[in-house]
Amino acid sequence: MARPTLYKTHQARLQAAREKRRRHYQKFRESILAKRRQSRKEKKSCQGNEPSDDEDEPIETLHDCIATVKYAKDDFMAYVKSPRRFFDLLVDEYSKTMPDPELHPTANGDKSIFERAITRLEDFLDQANRGLDGILQMCGVSDEWRAADGVCRFMREMIGMIEDILLRLAEGGDGELSITFMGNELWYQEYKFPV
Repeated sequence: MARPTLYKTHQARLQAAREKRRRHYQKFRESILAKRRQSRKEKKSCQGNEPSDDEDEPIETLHDCIATVKYAKDDFMAYVKSPRRFFDLLVDEYSKTMPDPELHPTANGDKSIFERAITRLEDFLDQANRGLDGILQMCGVSDEWRAADGVCRFMREMIGMIEDILLRLAEGGDGELSITFMGNELWYQEYKFPV
């Protein structure tokens, strides 16, 4: 015989799961926090005076998940400052490494400028994704998750814009990048950044 249906709608099932997690956390709050403090102490003692990296540590509360996304966004925006200006500065820095086409017609500039920027932005995205995953596990697709997903989506789009520049370089080198830049055809040039 099948088990009787407890919840008629998806929302009711999500709400019940949230309540169950809240009750569990409230019941075992002290032991959860004690385990977390102990693991941090062990980590610090293993690493000496190096700053601890909480990447392996699970995020246990909704508040911590939201805070993780917020801090990743704040760090991201502190690094980028103004998105349009950020890209203009990247392209400007790259243009300074471009060799003279009359002396070196087949040589290109230093693409590692863009690769380093991608690596840095991916670090922020990884941090935000940890919080996003925690929110999804605790609440499912909720308003909090949608807000955090919007932050992660913007970070992914910024990385995609740098990859668009690298694609132009791979297609035709410095000449292709110059033509698309002058024609305002790069993705970041067409994108409507929030003010």
